[in-house]
Amino acid sequence: MTSADLVALIKKHPTGFFCLLICLISGVAVYLRYGNIATSQQELDGKSAEVAKMTANIRNSANLAEQVSEIQSHAKELESRLLKASQLAVNLQYFYKLETENGVKLVDVRQNTLPRNAKPSAYTAVPFTVAVQGSYIQVTNFLSRLQNGRHLCRINSANFTKLAAAQGSEVIVNLSLNLELLGLP
Repeated sequence: MTSADLVALIKKHPTGFFCLLICLISGVAVYLRYGNIATSQQELDGKSAEVAKMTANIRNSANLAEQVSEIQSHAKELESRLLKASQLAVNLQYFYKLETENGVKLVDVRQNTLPRNAKPSAYTAVPFTVAVQGSYIQVTNFLSRLQNGRHLCRINSANFTKLAAAQGSEVIVNLSLNLELLGLP
């Protein structure tokens, strides 16, 4: 087949030739684009995740100013509950106040030294050793007030011992505690 025969065939069937030409061009385009599908899918997934994140941020920022002020007020309240490790008299006064409120006898209260190898941080656990004596109800009330009191408290160890039965049915117990109050160095 010569080029003259090919031109004559194209002139005889122009619609078929253009359809064949379009099919070939489309086939080449699909073939070339087929290699980019995985990359395009990854790009689409990344953009979709970014849009979802932006949408969530917009939705969550509706009351942002009120939430920030609420968090700041809670932070101030927590800061007011911290004690200062260097204020020994004020710290011990806290336990004396609990003693008078609960009717227990404070046998021993000591603020222990801070560990020297502790990493420097904004907050520190101030260790105390406390021993109280009283009726079982008084001692458990003291322990409850200590746990729910002004300062944030962690009890490391507690030891209850029965001393003697007092007049009537009240039992006198001794409570020894090793605890930490959250504070500033």
